[in-house]
Amino acid sequence: MDYTAADVKKLREQTGATFADSKNALAEAKSWDEAIKILDARSGHKAEKMMAAGRETKQGGIFSYIHHNHNLGVLLELNCSTDFVARSHSFRQLANDLALQIGGAAPKYINFEDVPAEVVEEARYAILEDPSMERVPPAKRDEVIDSKLKKVLGEQVLMMQPWVKDETIIVGDLVKKVIAETGENIILRRFSGEALCPRKGYGIDAGAVRRIAGEIQRVHALGVQVAVVIGGGNIWRGADAAATGIDRATADYMGMLATVMNALALQDAMEKLGMVTRVQTAIEMPPVAEPFIRRRAVRHLEKGRVVILAAGSGNPFFTTDTAAALRAVELNAQVLLKATKVDGVYDDDPMHNPEAHKFEELSYMRALNMGLKVMDSTALSLCKDNHLPIIVFNLNQEGALEAIVRGKKYGTLVHDMNDQGIPFIAPV
Repeated sequence: MDYTAADVKKLREQTGATFADSKNALAEAKSWDEAIKILDARSGHKAEKMMAAGRETKQGGIFSYIHHNHNLGVLLELNCSTDFVARSHSFRQLANDLALQIGGAAPKYINFEDVPAEVVEEARYAILEDPSMERVPPAKRDEVIDSKLKKVLGEQVLMMQPWVKDETIIVGDLVKKVIAETGENIILRRFSGEALCPRKGYGIDAGAVRRIAGEIQRVHALGVQVAVVIGGGNIWRGADAAATGIDRATADYMGMLATVMNALALQDAMEKLGMVTRVQTAIEMPPVAEPFIRRRAVRHLEKGRVVILAAGSGNPFFTTDTAAALRAVELNAQVLLKATKVDGVYDDDPMHNPEAHKFEELSYMRALNMGLKVMDSTALSLCKDNHLPIIVFNLNQEGALEAIVRGKKYGTLVHDMNDQGIPFIAPV
């Protein structure tokens, strides 16, 4: 293709390639896109050669990332061969991108080779137990198993994850691109995405439970009737577990049991603060808790008891969000308060994108049409149909729950609004 010096400059800026490589690619290619593909192929080849050469990487440093709400921190060690590259913008930008990736996608391992043998074998066993494997020809079975292993475990491997800033790019390819640009091998030695977190990433944190119980006590003391729908993601996530080969319905039922464990922990903490509580479950388990009966739940609330609702809606394939919306409508709640890790609804995930814009208020339809992660669409539609306002807020911020109940503007309000964005009172 014909090209000018301006084209060479533009291609260099877009790909980070050298002047000579950009010029040669334009000369060989028949189109702009083809020139980019040529450069990508060459940069990947160069990177693989440098990585295979095993050149010492003793330079670099320790890099950190602290999210703006101070609920997440990441430390990582990134190494290269020379101090010159270690001080370069490309290297430091890569360190920042990797830290954002670790904070947002929570990988457990750097490379696939780092996955423990017992984890691989457990995943392999789950794949072999999948009935669909019976239809795979014996000659292709090993190939299919390897492919499924990389798909299942790849979500936990940093270098195999889609980049949080652009899901069309794999993190490993992002690193290879910087290796090709700098001409040096770059190695991520280690990282930690949990050490700086104020709360555990898994299990029941007794301190967190006591703090949440204290927040609820402050609201309850105002004379407000409180019902709590509790999740179980800190113990078990049905949708994630289903990816390992467990039947989805079974995984969801296991998740419901996890919510009961959380409900009992919260009940214990609240009663130690002097509150009278009742746990009601959507799946009957009389020795542990009452079954959910709407009239009984309403009576408990009228008597000043806090009702903790567990086991979701009792049905697989429905989220805790949907259970919360359903119970709120059944109990004639005035508002549904959704506690999250962020202080409202954003146009992008603020854990991944620090420039994400926060909404002070929005309509149900706008939240649905924009695909915003307020709640899942079933829960949001249920709230819309019943004109139940939703306030999304950060439960980790002390006093936030009480501030909302006292009428202060906090988080994001999702409610009835017209096409001009003006709130209105829906007809009853």
